[in-house]
Amino acid sequence: MRNVPQKGDHGYTDAHKKAQIIKTFIFFLLPAVIFTVGYVTSGTRLNLFTVVAVVGCLPACKELVNVIVFCRRRSIPQDLYEELDRHTGGMEHAYELVLTTYEKNYPVHSLVIRGNEIAGYTTLKNTDLKPVEAHVTKILKENGISGVHVHVFADLKAYLDRVDALAKKEPEEIQFTPDERYPSLNREQLIRGLILALSL
Repeated sequence: MRNVPQKGDHGYTDAHKKAQIIKTFIFFLLPAVIFTVGYVTSGTRLNLFTVVAVVGCLPACKELVNVIVFCRRRSIPQDLYEELDRHTGGMEHAYELVLTTYEKNYPVHSLVIRGNEIAGYTTLKNTDLKPVEAHVTKILKENGISGVHVHVFADLKAYLDRVDALAKKEPEEIQFTPDERYPSLNREQLIRGLILALSL
């Protein structure tokens, strides 16, 4: 059986969108079945089954919102993924993120973590990326990880040059106390997990 891509993996967006559509269909189907059973057995829609069916539409509507959010998003093309992976493969990395701030969502197609350096790539042009950089830094600091420099690039060549420079960089000796919530994760894995938690 083929593994389903997880958040941060290439192909996650398309897989998640498909799963959300199926889930939404099932969530709407159940109230419809309950309503139909109630109507057929009682001969009227004024019964307890109708109430249950209406309440059952609430989680279905929530799932529909998730589908709408993901509707315009697509996984990064295979050729772009292969190019990125040639550069990022040796470092802690993630793909197909949508980083959320209080004001706006930022699609980040690729992200690498090396010591105190985080580099990301987005296709957003003519957009101020400093708010998302500051937001990631703030969230990491609130979770006990300070001294991190975050830079999101809108230019692919500049991003790949930065990734290559980070790959050649000697690993830093950074004092790190494992998080008691995730004792098995090293510092870079923990940073990745915290960033994934920020992503839709």
